[in-house]
Amino acid sequence: MSDNQQLDPPGAGIPWHERQLIGAGVRAAASFLSKDRLTALFREEAERAIALAGSVDEAAGRRRVLVGRFFGIEDSSRHWSVYMTLEHLVIVNSAIAATLPRLFSGLEMVDSVRVEDFKPVPEAGPEQLTDLANVVERYTDMVDKLGNLRAGIRFPHPWFGELSAAQWHALAAVHNSVHRRHIQRILRAL
Repeated sequence: MSDNQQLDPPGAGIPWHERQLIGAGVRAAASFLSKDRLTALFREEAERAIALAGSVDEAAGRRRVLVGRFFGIEDSSRHWSVYMTLEHLVIVNSAIAATLPRLFSGLEMVDSVRVEDFKPVPEAGPEQLTDLANVVERYTDMVDKLGNLRAGIRFPHPWFGELSAAQWHALAAVHNSVHRRHIQRILRAL
């Protein structure tokens, strides 16, 4: 990244119109797609991200690359490596996996979500392939055991507002898709 290019700080967000479209898309997906279909999409996108990341050697996987901003990506996330992107998916999917049972059971969440708390470290390495695969297994097993995710309470996302467990689940699938496309852009730029 050139010294004269300054990215927005973590948590600065995505443009308002994208937040509105993504939020509406997440709500529609949660309303019209079954829990099992959303779980399949979640898994498919994560597995595609893992396969893409597994196609590079460790040096390339660690190399930070500046990609152009695209729909759904926060500016501060544009200068990541493949492994940083996987680590971000590990962090976010783990947090959503911890959130869903609480919402489903009607248990209040203690902490609010701050986007800047979900950023990876530059040192992220190839262990992220296994870590994400393990998170995907735990996440999908947990979701399969829960009942109707449309039941329960809501919890706010800082960009998309109050979301039910079903909507958080839909967001997880969409989020995996955004960062799978992110990895594709990083690989093209390597």
